[in-house]
Amino acid sequence: MRIGIFDSGIGGLSTLLACLRHLPDAHYLFYGDSAHAPYGDKSPAQVRQWTEEAYAWFISAGVDAVVLACNTATSAAVAPLRERADVPIIGIEPAIRKALTDHPQGGILLLATSITVSGGKLRDLLDRLENGQERVRPLACSGLAEIIETQDTDWRARARHYLQLRVQPARTADIGVVVLGCTHYCWINDLINDTLGGDIAVVDGNDGVARQLCRRLGVVPIGTDTAPPLPRHARISLYFTADNGVKSRLARRLLAASGVSMATQPDLPHARACSDPGSAGR
Repeated sequence: MRIGIFDSGIGGLSTLLACLRHLPDAHYLFYGDSAHAPYGDKSPAQVRQWTEEAYAWFISAGVDAVVLACNTATSAAVAPLRERADVPIIGIEPAIRKALTDHPQGGILLLATSITVSGGKLRDLLDRLENGQERVRPLACSGLAEIIETQDTDWRARARHYLQLRVQPARTADIGVVVLGCTHYCWINDLINDTLGGDIAVVDGNDGVARQLCRRLGVVPIGTDTAPPLPRHARISLYFTADNGVKSRLARRLLAASGVSMATQPDLPHARACSDPGSAGR
């Protein structure tokens, strides 16, 4: 089984890890569109085009499902892609439903990119959920994903400073939950807790995506209330549209820090060889 995981950069590796917990034997193809990152400050039309190019690349590689491990790409492109997709497409959205259910009182602070915060998909979601509009307070975190993406020597210090300057003032006394609306933010859970207070709950949508992927593939998710452990070894192929060597080494380090080592996999097709999504696999 081949599963495609798509993101603008390294953020989606957190989604890949969640999928590995439930489908440890699959072969994962990770596509990071580093040539166009970050997506959060791009137009929806641009994001849709790049997401369609990634989908075409996945189809050429023979995947059985595609996961959009990017809230911005999901907001801009998942609906039109699904209209003509040949394989299941699983998008990711902020885990607001889970936050509302698990924490029935108080405010919920949503951290997301500008496109996600201003997009119609989020408005529709909040409208559908009871008390969604009343309890959820979206905060556009322009620039935060870029800091995390760099992974340079002082990125954590800069991320902490960003949280202190931009996010901490948004936490009012009644807020007890933070929802991460960008997969990049999953790499700074500890900094968010440290900055906003250890009593705050941090929620992301990665496990929900993994479980939905299982359901769409006809596989029973592992576990119910808690996620299963990560496998020590995994079949993962990496491709980034810019600085592939550097980004791939960085991705391997992040996966290894999470306890997952990569088995050697065949080379992947070049992304730009199939940039016309209309000609791919239909």
